Amino acid sequence: MRPGMSSELRRIAAVTCFCLVLGVSMEAPLEIMILGFGGYLFWSLRMVIALFAWVDRGMRGSPPATDGIWGEISDTLNRQKRRHRRAKEKMRHTINRTTRMTEALDEGMLVLKSDLSLDWWNNAAEGLVGLRASDRGSAIFNLVRDPKFVEYMTVAEFAEPIQLPSSIYAERLLEFSGSQFGHGEIVLIVTDITRLDSLEQLRKEFVANVSHELRTPLTVIKGYIETLRQISTPTPSIDRAFDNISAQANKMQALADDLILLSKLESEAQPKTFECFDLKPLLDEIIVDAEQLSGGKHQFDIDCDEGLRMQARPKDMRSAMGNIVFNAVRHNPAGARISIHAREDDESWHIAIRDDGVGIDPSEIPRITERFYRVDSSRNSHSGGTGLGLAIVKHTLNIYGGSLLINSRAGDGAEFICRVPRA
Repeated sequence: MRPGMSSELRRIAAVTCFCLVLGVSMEAPLEIMILGFGGYLFWSLRMVIALFAWVDRGMRGSPPATDGIWGEISDTLNRQKRRHRRAKEKMRHTINRTTRMTEALDEGMLVLKSDLSLDWWNNAAEGLVGLRASDRGSAIFNLVRDPKFVEYMTVAEFAEPIQLPSSIYAERLLEFSGSQFGHGEIVLIVTDITRLDSLEQLRKEFVANVSHELRTPLTVIKGYIETLRQISTPTPSIDRAFDNISAQANKMQALADDLILLSKLESEAQPKTFECFDLKPLLDEIIVDAEQLSGGKHQFDIDCDEGLRMQARPKDMRSAMGNIVFNAVRHNPAGARISIHAREDDESWHIAIRDDGVGIDPSEIPRITERFYRVDSSRNSHSGGTGLGLAIVKHTLNIYGGSLLINSRAGDGAEFICRVPRA
């Protein structure tokens, strides 16, 4: 039992005994008991009134001086007040520290209410978006009016960031990344990616220019090789040297062509015009080329309806599907079966290219579409590829809003599923 309760019970017992003894001596025990407990209740009521008055004042100052149960209650409230004050100070310190941290960020941070009105932002956001103190409570669309941004915020899926030119600095490029929290609130991160974009453009231009410049000397080298073949006396060693030079020149030529194609794909927007074509003949052409590359060492199957038609640019789909099929030929041993399954649904076309060859370790799959990335000894430079095939496939599908899904396990073959949306 708590000390305050024990003290209060002792007080009640003492009042009872005193009133009982006094009442018996005065031959009026009931009246004395009623008077005694009335006094006790009056005193308790005064303590309650004093305690509530102290609470109504915000528990400022010292609690009422009393003991017993009411003293224990006032002491408990006083301890709660001190704990609350310490928790409040700790929270204020945490909030101030978090605020200083967000103010130190180079990225802009904006907090939007569920109705997309501005609630809070840091200093960096003021400079990037052009905010003022009077903008608090205004809709974000009053500051950023780009239709792409309006759609991004309205749909509120936030799977990927969106890049937009700055509305106040013509030369700047901003990246907006949203995330929902609380009850429909949104935190919006704004990053200035102007420098990164400039470096990326410089890289693309450098790769494209170098690839173009390689074409001329490679053409000259190949021409001189053929000329030297004709004027030199044939010997096994000379023929072997010419074959090696020719093979390396052809490989460099293929690498330059793939780099040029990849640079075009990276800088190309979604095509504005599409061509409706039969998919089956295109896949048949790819299989014919794959059989020539295979030299009869692999088996091929096609599962595609004759009437299946697709809307895209045929050369793009031939490049994407061809790269996957040719990779399957180059990187799988003789006897492997390579099959193509094509179908459509209400939303997209699906072309799955499967093989039962060496497969790919699942840990390598996230990086396999990077340029020049090679996963193991079976997929090395001696296979004849440039290391850019799957990067070309990914970028080709990206410009159509499509995706590439890879399923594989080491020793259990691989499956590449190309999805091209109808819209």
